[in-house]
Amino acid sequence: MDQIRWDGILTWDVDSGYTQAGLNRRVQKKTIRDEFNTLRIFPNKTQDNCYIVPAETESIRYIIRAGFYYGNYDGLSRPPTFNLFINDVIWTTINTAENNGDPFYKEIVYESNGSGALRICLLQIIGGGDEMYNRIWSKGLTPSTCSSVIGYTDVNSRFENYPPYLVLMSSIESSSLDSIFLTVELPEHQQSAYFVFYITELDYKSQSETRFINIQIDGQDQGTVEAPSAGESMVITMYPVIVSGPILSIILTRGEGSTLPPVLAAMEVFTKFDPNVNYTTQSSAPAGEYISFAYLLIISFIFLFVV
Repeated sequence: MDQIRWDGILTWDVDSGYTQAGLNRRVQKKTIRDEFNTLRIFPNKTQDNCYIVPAETESIRYIIRAGFYYGNYDGLSRPPTFNLFINDVIWTTINTAENNGDPFYKEIVYESNGSGALRICLLQIIGGGDEMYNRIWSKGLTPSTCSSVIGYTDVNSRFENYPPYLVLMSSIESSSLDSIFLTVELPEHQQSAYFVFYITELDYKSQSETRFINIQIDGQDQGTVEAPSAGESMVITMYPVIVSGPILSIILTRGEGSTLPPVLAAMEVFTKFDPNVNYTTQSSAPAGEYISFAYLLIISFIFLFVV
């Protein structure tokens, strides 16, 4: 909405008082519902695109209804897909091509935690383009201790697992602390996991600057790596790593001798559980078995994060 309007039942307010992100646009394909004839787009992929809606300071259940309509506002006939979060917890995935491209609503009954505000965020899902394995890359919320950075990586290079270049061209970098803290939800039992970290160096380092990154998974030290040169990316694969759910912690810290904080462009996590294997000790299976299994998973079962 670009102006306050009363439709006889509800008062529709402009959204500029609830978000500082994005731009207002008018749709090309108008509808009979005036509230759908304008929309807000979020072209900046490096920031959190959120609405802050006032709420009571006590726990109250709210009916939250969000309306969506692409309306070919940009003339490209490419309706986007994105994830919708409430207070950093995923609500649903929105595909604006559904309902035959006509306007539609998503509704939820949500109990607030008494924080005094609801934080509703839209995060783009990346797919298609140069994605070779039909993976869906979902951009996660930037941790509060990190900042988003964007830059250039060599489009002529080919990397293990063939990540899309759009994924490699943005990263998170630790800002207020020397560490990046991430979590992944997994089944509660012990399982063998396969991790892929994508690191892009988006800064031009002087001769005196270095970036060493130590990686810890579920409390296990996985070693330290050195970030590549400016404009270059690297792929770090770790397997097998025996982990336990339901919440898995991943910590990237400033390595010894590093003058720069850790960075991360993207991460893939795959798990394998075999009830006939004792996971209380490190598996003695040949590493090659995990390589072939992991590549099979890349094609068929996808659990990805873009940060």
